[in-house]
Parts: sequence; C-alpha cells; structure tokens
Amino acid sequence: MELVNITLHRLIPIYLMSSYLYYECDKNVLTDEEFDYVCKTLYDNWDILTHMHKHLIDKDNLLAGSGYGIKYTNMIMGGAISWYEKQTASQLVKPNQGE
Repeated sequence: MELVNITLHRLIPIYLMSSYLYYECDKNVLTDEEFDYVCKTLYDNWDILTHMHKHLIDKDNLLAGSGYGIKYTNMIMGGAISWYEKQTASQLVKPNQGE
C-alpha cells in the first residue's frame, strides 16, 4: 500500500481498521513496516490531526507501535472487514491466470 500518498487524517482509519483486523480477526492488510510507519506518522503529527475517531487512539500505543486495547465502533469493524475482503479478493485472481 502506498501510505506516503495518503493524507495524514486518512491514516487514522487505516490505523484503527488494521488494528481491528490484526488484534480481533488475526488478519493483516499492512506489513509490520507499514503499520510502524502509520504509528510513527500519527504520533509525530498528533497535535494537528483531526478525525471523528481520534479519541479512540491512545497516543502511548502509537509510540509503542501497537493498536491493542482499542474500543472499536461498528463503523470501524465494518470498514475493516470490507477493506480486508477487497484486498484479499484483488490478490486472488489475476487477469489471464490459468490460461
């Protein structure tokens, strides 16, 4: 995923959804390096970030590179599942595969 091209504020739902998938569903959409990048970027820009779900994030977890212990909303959980399904579906079938 091209995280460097994503706005700072969009990294908040990416952090929350990827944390939900990892800690609650045992699924990955980001590599460890990508997740660390998201955590560091959010931590470094914390004071200028605005998002309706920012209050769910513990700044100390960002510093530790963790998303453990978050209380997820239905919106986050539904978005995470949808994101995971799109990511995995796009990896399953390639055009002209098997011909």
